[in-house]
Amino acid sequence: MTQINESTGTELQSATTETKSRGGRRMRKAAAAPGDIGATALNRVAETARATNGVSKMNTQTTGTDILNGTTLGKFVLFGIPRADQVKDGPVMRGLVEVKTETHGAPVKVQVAAWLKIGRSSGTEYLSLKVGNNNPDDPETYTVGPFYGRLFRQVEGSRTRYFGFIEEAEKTGEDENGQGTYVTHWQLRVSAKAAVSNDQKTKYISGSIAPSQMNEPEEESTSLPF
Repeated sequence: MTQINESTGTELQSATTETKSRGGRRMRKAAAAPGDIGATALNRVAETARATNGVSKMNTQTTGTDILNGTTLGKFVLFGIPRADQVKDGPVMRGLVEVKTETHGAPVKVQVAAWLKIGRSSGTEYLSLKVGNNNPDDPETYTVGPFYGRLFRQVEGSRTRYFGFIEEAEKTGEDENGQGTYVTHWQLRVSAKAAVSNDQKTKYISGSIAPSQMNEPEEESTSLPF
């Protein structure tokens, strides 16, 4: 277990549940090739998240450690929330982690919300991640998670990549500056790149999650607003 302080650890941001009207903007659907994560699947996730206020009606019989833990492998996607649908202090991107487990036939989808933050000391922008599925019967509780993480952007010439982590951390106290100290029980590494739908209209972030000690090659990509 690794102990970190609050200034360098994951900011444990509480999720905000925003109520959307039926007349809210919808993401435009784009055709996706077979076997491709394509814009159609992403837009369906976006619409589901908005229609249910971020509450997933899937996986109600699972627990967080059944789905996400230090050995999890899975897919990771994030896409921008239209500015008209954003709320004050709310997330700027939404997406999901898709995990295939031995105990579940179909892949399990866990909701991801991302808030744009600026590092206290570095001044660097990053996304603060909250990963979890709310309990549809009690939205204040979770069937999976919540877990937290960060996603950073690195630009080298024409190459843009995204890297970060998702982890389970427990607060153990405070340091001499009054900031929280945490023990990390497990951590997953996020590696991602910019992607675009087949019709070239929808940009999103697509990648994978894996145990943090694993190293996988990362591909070149085009730029995104983040």
